[in-house]
Amino acid sequence: MKIIRSVNNLKQILKFFRDNNYIISLVPTMGNIHDGHLELVKKAKLMNTICIVSIFINPTQFDQSCDFNNYPRSIKLDCKKLKSYNVDIVFIPSVLTMYPSGTNNYTCMYVPSLSEILEGSKRLNHYKGVTTIVSKLFNLIQPNLAFFGEKDFQQLVIIKHMVYDMHYNIKIISVPIIRETSGLAYSSRNTLLDKDDYKIAHKFYLTLKSMADKLKHNIHCVVDLIKITTHQLEKIGFIVDSLYVLDYKYLTCITNNSTNIIILSTVWLGKIRLIDNIKVKIFK
Repeated sequence: MKIIRSVNNLKQILKFFRDNNYIISLVPTMGNIHDGHLELVKKAKLMNTICIVSIFINPTQFDQSCDFNNYPRSIKLDCKKLKSYNVDIVFIPSVLTMYPSGTNNYTCMYVPSLSEILEGSKRLNHYKGVTTIVSKLFNLIQPNLAFFGEKDFQQLVIIKHMVYDMHYNIKIISVPIIRETSGLAYSSRNTLLDKDDYKIAHKFYLTLKSMADKLKHNIHCVVDLIKITTHQLEKIGFIVDSLYVLDYKYLTCITNNSTNIIILSTVWLGKIRLIDNIKVKIFK
């Protein structure tokens, strides 16, 4: 496994792989590697690709500098985990490398409408930062395949839309949420939960799953179920930030004809914000 920090070194080794007709895959991460990330790597390796994992904590997608500064960092352990999964390249650029003009005066990539709804309405520049850094990685690496988890489902939809609109010759492969045995979705932020909060964090997923089971057979009870589920979550100890039931493909309001929908939710548990979603197939 090669650890690369410079763009020139990255380009040199990528030229070798392209000249020899290798398929190149990219798994973009902000580090603090967990089983969710490793599942993306596993999928990339199963497809017989040269697997590149990027580790870059992107400052432009954070609303507050303190969140950026407090984001968990574990480069040595990350590299150890990735090596055990036979990753070919770990790309660890600096902020100056990715933002040569600085983070206050940078050329950006922005997907309108989709970036302004739901999570984007609460974190105004978040998805602009995400799409900008992903587009930079796409331009530098030019992968054939790029792997993204479904935990941040809105992000996935936005990136797919960006790839379509900008004519990137990249196939986006989405991978279902990987969960701990309790049901809690793997996240870098889980390590920031205190012991008491961690013990109840899995009830976020279990409560959403109960909501999903009810929706399968009665799409008309959405409004009531949102109220009931919000109350249940708050009773457990969560502060509900958002809870939506939307069309799966375009994140639009559901209709009587909707058959594939998704529950999207964010909650606060102590000082940590958790995100989760569940896809639901409606039985007519």
